[in-house]
Amino acid sequence: MENQAVFENEWEVERLHIQNKLLWECEQPVFDKVFKGRSGARVLDIGCNNGCKTMERFDRPEVSRVMGLEYNEALARWAHGKHGGEVFSFHPCDLESPSFARELSALMEQAGIEAFDVIYASFVLMHLRDPQTVLKTLRPFLAPGGCLLIEEADDLACSLTPDRQGLFRQFLQMLALDPYAGNRRCGEQVVGWLERCGYRRIQQLPAAIRATGGQLKKKEDIFEVFCSYFPQDIKLLQKVEQKNRVWFECECWLERNYDALRENATSMKSEFIFALQFILCREGV
Repeated sequence: MENQAVFENEWEVERLHIQNKLLWECEQPVFDKVFKGRSGARVLDIGCNNGCKTMERFDRPEVSRVMGLEYNEALARWAHGKHGGEVFSFHPCDLESPSFARELSALMEQAGIEAFDVIYASFVLMHLRDPQTVLKTLRPFLAPGGCLLIEEADDLACSLTPDRQGLFRQFLQMLALDPYAGNRRCGEQVVGWLERCGYRRIQQLPAAIRATGGQLKKKEDIFEVFCSYFPQDIKLLQKVEQKNRVWFECECWLERNYDALRENATSMKSEFIFALQFILCREGV
């Protein structure tokens, strides 16, 4: 999980804030579906980052307890100091550690939580070495009648129209090579992993953040959130692997085409779509 994205500096925190705002238009109807008819729900939020999204999503009347897990210890400590209390708690945790199940059990015992009614993993599986093992480990922690909700990117369904010279499609092809961006095909693989782990009643809910015509600010926000980190990743990869030809070629492409891609994506004539996959399992153990 060493390549999982974290948000620590001011620019990254602001980008995370914009991202959460964009994602909410897709997430809200899914969350309403998940929590419909529930009361006193106990929620596990995996990959909670600085806790802000956790608070925004789960501070709702159907929820009684929320436990957030975050790989980055500093972020988890900050989140707990900022947001922790009787309802919300935040903890550092490595999902791929051999001791993960034991550590989670201990945290649940301390909190008086027997099982979770909702387990939510947002853009987490794409950063794991072995997501299927993690899904298998999580299953016993889901209460009977509980719900596992997974949210991942769906690059195959992302689009920019018109895509002059195919720049956006080329960009996505390069993005798939970026180890810091995770497994960009994760969204299409999750259902198979779940089935092999014994989950049933699996439902896919495709969604998209869409901006057209004069929605220029929204287009700029989509580009900033979902595209602007890639040049920074490439610069970092170039420093780490100076002789890697792939990163050099990506950097050259960005120097030639990145500004034109941004102009295309944020123009009056464009339709810009960032696609997501929500995967829902309504089954306990």
